Amino acid sequence: MPIKLLAISGSSRNDSVNSRLLAAAMKASRALGAEVTLLDLRTLALPIYDGDLEAAGGLPDGCIALKEALAGHDALLLASPEYNGFFSPLLKNAIDWASRPQEGRPSPFNGKVAGLLAASPGALGGIRGLPAVRQLLSNLGVLVTPGQLSLPRAHEAFDSAGGLLDPTQRQALERVIGELLTTAQAMQAKAD
Repeated sequence: MPIKLLAISGSSRNDSVNSRLLAAAMKASRALGAEVTLLDLRTLALPIYDGDLEAAGGLPDGCIALKEALAGHDALLLASPEYNGFFSPLLKNAIDWASRPQEGRPSPFNGKVAGLLAASPGALGGIRGLPAVRQLLSNLGVLVTPGQLSLPRAHEAFDSAGGLLDPTQRQALERVIGELLTTAQAMQAKAD
């Protein structure tokens, strides 16, 4: 059975380098046999998490849609921009909402495996924000694969078709995807 992979960019920018890297990763994932779904966090229209808002009105529709998307996939592939050394508020807010309990349903993070990507026009490629994403997901019970990719000078890294120009970077991306899918398959086999 193919791995169902949910791809999420933590960027809200049009033509984001993280979204471009995620698109390249999605193509590589499909080539390796995964079923890939792209989830645009902006479409969820999630308010900033507020416990009073939740208490007054329950979980917003966008939160329920996010929880269902997470629950319906075996693995997550996250591309996270770096904002002042951390990941984006858009990504953090979505994860905060998705982590809220929902009566009669297990956490949508249970049994999930995740792979991490980051891209930046800077020389470090967004790598400073990935440890915080890793820690947050691990705290929620997600198994985050050890391999990750940070893409420096990302504004210069793509060809006109959206692929990575540098063969070393392409291979690094393929390693991250391969490790993610292999781990997800192992977890799927263990659950069966």
